[in-house]
Amino acid sequence: MSSEKFIIKSNSLVEARYRLNIQETHIILWLLTKIKPDDEDFKLHKMEIKEFSKMVGVEADNQYSKLRSVTRGLMRRVIDIYSSEENKTVQVAWLSSAEYQHGKGYVLLEFSPQLKPYLLQLQNQFTKIEISDVMELRSIYSVRIFELLLQYESIGKRTTSIKDLKIYCGIEREYSLYGDLKRTVINQAKTEINAKTEYEIDYEEKKDGRKIIALEWTIKKKTHFEKSQEEKARIIQKELRSGNVIIQELLEYGFTLPHSRRIVKSNDHETLVNAIKSVDIQVERGRAKNPKAMLVKAIREKWHPEKFVDRKPKAS
Repeated sequence: MSSEKFIIKSNSLVEARYRLNIQETHIILWLLTKIKPDDEDFKLHKMEIKEFSKMVGVEADNQYSKLRSVTRGLMRRVIDIYSSEENKTVQVAWLSSAEYQHGKGYVLLEFSPQLKPYLLQLQNQFTKIEISDVMELRSIYSVRIFELLLQYESIGKRTTSIKDLKIYCGIEREYSLYGDLKRTVINQAKTEINAKTEYEIDYEEKKDGRKIIALEWTIKKKTHFEKSQEEKARIIQKELRSGNVIIQELLEYGFTLPHSRRIVKSNDHETLVNAIKSVDIQVERGRAKNPKAMLVKAIREKWHPEKFVDRKPKAS
């Protein structure tokens, strides 16, 4: 149930367990805008390749292969949707099909039919999201946290345990140190949501002894919403600086400048930072016979340095 301005998800889908990258997220958000309030079934929707390229920042010579990679991933990504009323969990992929019309410049996309109860004819227990807000967010963690807080907008606050927050963001096995989670996920999401949406969020840490176990979030709509151009410009400049630093590191690993730019445009900032740190560790330990090839694999498989930092080199 949606319009071109809003998307609507059942609360069960908002709280589902899944992980997407930012390109996959934007494809799903785009597809959600095509659902009409009176739709009784999913339909095939035509996405122009040029529209996809503009949406995710893919250069012309890479757009077809990148889109095929994204849609293939969406048909493999599993969502775990739990229903407390029925006491059951449904596992389903996002897309049922992606039909490419060769030489015509578009692809036909369709949601998996098992998602109908969570997206069509919703009368209650749903969350309404303005598409212009979420499409500006560049971090998948910002998108997930924003959706979770919007679900409680009428109440104005929501408490999430650290464990549940990591599950919602698809990182339950990552960021074992709270300080890393706070810096990379929580504070980044807070800064970006406050700068790029019509909402203001904040949080207070809840402790059990000295351990942070939960966050009590607040969310409110800005009274006189005018996106702060100064703050927004600061965020954009920070993103550009971060991208330039990563490009420099990719160049040092032997990638060409055009290839490095494509990599930065096609992957989450967190994915690239974590992959580079992971390979750096392996290089320092003399375990990378081909560092460039290893970095390609690390980006594709989303390596995280925590998996390597505590491992000691084997004795020679």
